[in-house]
Amino acid sequence: MISQGLDLSLKQELRISTQLLQTMETLSLSTEELREKIRKEAETNPALIIKDRTASYDEIASEYRTRTDRREYYSDDAPILGNDKEDTNWMEGMVRSRETLQQHLLAELGMTNNISEPARKTAETLITALDKNGFFPLAPELLVKEEERPYVSEAVKTIQSMEPDGVGARDWRESLIIQAEAKGMKGDELKLFSALVNNELEKMKAGKTDQVAKELRTDKEEIEALYAFLKTLTPFPGRRYGSDYDQYIIPELSIKKDENGMLRMQLNKNALPLVEIDQSYTDMAEEYRNDKSREGKETEKFIKDKLSSASALINQLELRANTLEKTGAVLMDKQREFFLNGPKYLKGLTMQDVADEIGVHEATVSRIASSKYIDTDYGIYPIRSLFSNKVESDGNENYSKNAVKEIIGEIIRENSSGKALSDQKISDKLAERGIKIARRTVSKYRKEMDIDSSFERAK
Repeated sequence: MISQGLDLSLKQELRISTQLLQTMETLSLSTEELREKIRKEAETNPALIIKDRTASYDEIASEYRTRTDRREYYSDDAPILGNDKEDTNWMEGMVRSRETLQQHLLAELGMTNNISEPARKTAETLITALDKNGFFPLAPELLVKEEERPYVSEAVKTIQSMEPDGVGARDWRESLIIQAEAKGMKGDELKLFSALVNNELEKMKAGKTDQVAKELRTDKEEIEALYAFLKTLTPFPGRRYGSDYDQYIIPELSIKKDENGMLRMQLNKNALPLVEIDQSYTDMAEEYRNDKSREGKETEKFIKDKLSSASALINQLELRANTLEKTGAVLMDKQREFFLNGPKYLKGLTMQDVADEIGVHEATVSRIASSKYIDTDYGIYPIRSLFSNKVESDGNENYSKNAVKEIIGEIIRENSSGKALSDQKISDKLAERGIKIARRTVSKYRKEMDIDSSFERAK
């Protein structure tokens, strides 16, 4: 009896809640990805009513195409837009992204601190070798020089930890497993999912769920939950980059100064359509409640399933909006100087800091920050770029890595000595401001900013 109880308990712990997984996915999706998810859901669920609160995405993109053609894409630690006064409207804040997968990953690598320099160079080589799916065309060891091979393992591990989840895999099967691990799956659950992906997908497509459950020594419900989770993943994560059509970025949050210089936060509700439940379906469910015929019971079940699915989607959208708004409120408080005075005032702030403030897990903040943008008086920024490790400084000052890079650029621009400043001189000038970083760190930041050495700048 005890053994059976333990077995049941373990199965309950392993079983994945499909609704929970769908909620996690909804938190992570970008605006356009979520619009597409809502559209597909509405096509299969007649209980849903979709009311677009503005013109279609394509119409908006077409209308503002001429506005955004003149703008370039910047890396995650720089604003998408300049400080144009004309760009105060939500839809005027849209920008086009022509970013390739390689550009995205190299920019993310430039902001990664926990990797050795030799492994960083190896990672750069491997990133440029990725195919359009985000996969390695050959074994990673064969894609680098012989002297780089000792660092392949560290480089691959770093690449696989980047967004989008699943890049740096050998094939789509490994990519799905990497994505599952990135979403928190581990232990026996991950082993079971890996076995399903590697050996049983053809049988699942054929509807042989019972046979798969028997072969993997688990119950049918567990396999169905894992298979439902698998369908939320992307087998070819690299394909969202470098597409043949232009993608326009619509910020979902705005934090700007009002006419009195006070910060105001606004959630862009027009970015997504309004989703409601069709009342007639609720009425029909009531009508069929007392129908005892076989046809009546089947109809009631169908209606209830659709109403449940519609309600789940609405709850997911509300949770996403609430989490985004709470995250924005903490950012407005913690990064107040940035929103008031600009990029060089960005402070060190971790996702765990924000998670503690709003009472959620760090992974939830990571998901809500993923692929979403915030409109500020200094341009449109990826929300993720407002998180950065703290750089050591004297006193109570708190500087982020990105803020220090801004200050380095300022020091170089404002140098009037007639002689290009060396990295050591820049380090000394930073120390005068109470910022303690070594010469080699200055060199690293300078290279990430694509600024030449003092020797090159002196030419």
